[in-house]
Amino acid sequence: MVLTWPGVAHANIGEDLAQLRKRYGSAKDMAGQMLFQHDGYSICVYFDGTVSAMEVFVRDGSLPDKTDISQADIDIILADQGEGHPWNQVQSHTGKATWVRSDGKLIARLSTGDQPDEKYLTIMLNAK
Repeated sequence: MVLTWPGVAHANIGEDLAQLRKRYGSAKDMAGQMLFQHDGYSICVYFDGTVSAMEVFVRDGSLPDKTDISQADIDIILADQGEGHPWNQVQSHTGKATWVRSDGKLIARLSTGDQPDEKYLTIMLNAK
């Protein structure tokens, strides 16, 4: 099955603010973090210097049929960030669903928020 996602909202760790604005649109500056609203997501971007080092995706409720991150959403976001490298799910000591990109450069983790049905996907540089 081929998954497509029009207007793709995907992480591109290492992009600068101009590239992120081109991809996601305008943003709010939240004390050095940038908050984008794009394609049914709130995307909070944390920076290492002038480039993104971590992006956190949470459904923002703007799309009534998309109120939580699904496995299909995760698959699409990870594939888009793969740069030709597949992601491998790994066992995490925290028990949270965790993936490492095959080149070892990035890690992704699915976590839950304060509400049981609130999920967010974090993609970040892998500190190893």
